[in-house]
Amino acid sequence: MVKYSIGSVQNVKNMKINKVTMTGADDSINPNELFEISKKYPFVEWGILVSRNSQGNNRFPSIEWMNKLSELNTDNLSLSCHLCGTYVKEVFMGNDTFINELGSIWNQFQRVQINTHGYKHKFEESAITDLKKFEKEIIFQFDGVNKPILDYAISEGVNCSTLFDMSHGAGVLPKEWLLPIDGIRCGYAGGLSPENVVGQLKLIDEKVGDYELWIDMETQIRSNNDQKFDLTKVISVLESCINTGLIIK
Repeated sequence: MVKYSIGSVQNVKNMKINKVTMTGADDSINPNELFEISKKYPFVEWGILVSRNSQGNNRFPSIEWMNKLSELNTDNLSLSCHLCGTYVKEVFMGNDTFINELGSIWNQFQRVQINTHGYKHKFEESAITDLKKFEKEIIFQFDGVNKPILDYAISEGVNCSTLFDMSHGAGVLPKEWLLPIDGIRCGYAGGLSPENVVGQLKLIDEKVGDYELWIDMETQIRSNNDQKFDLTKVISVLESCINTGLIIK
């Protein structure tokens, strides 16, 4: 029996942010630039989108780019692997061949996010249990349709967390931010941008109260034509987060 509930957090207005995940770095930038930003903003996590069929496209870096990133002194980089596409179907069936495909960078990811994007997925229970062998935090999207997978992972003692993004990666603000789930780490995403992040953090703070969380953004930190991971927008977000006083230092 999975024991957790949504909605029991008191409105204390004292939340803290332990990570700000900037997702979608790709071949449009030099990997060294991430290292330089991380030195100034150690709370930033770089979400690297991986998909067998999209490598080298916008938001999905090529293997060559990831190899360059892995050659850096990544002790000072916080990295998360965001599985997409066929990789998601495979991992839920117990197939982990994607690890060999990703190469040396795999060992440098501290967290793995499984992007279900609002599509209901079949899964093998043994495959969810086996996620423990990765020895990484596993992030499940809270998307309204794959809750049984999260439930089973919790019941099996998987080191897991969940990301609230009811827009399923579309970059749309929710009508209302959800309360955290008691007992596991939670993150917030969906429509956050350089322009609205301060105001939305205030709304999340009013909602969740005394709680430690992370936020994630992707769509709104691209160039207007979506061709480039916009580091100017990234830095703007990180500076705004510092100015809220909510970042754990």
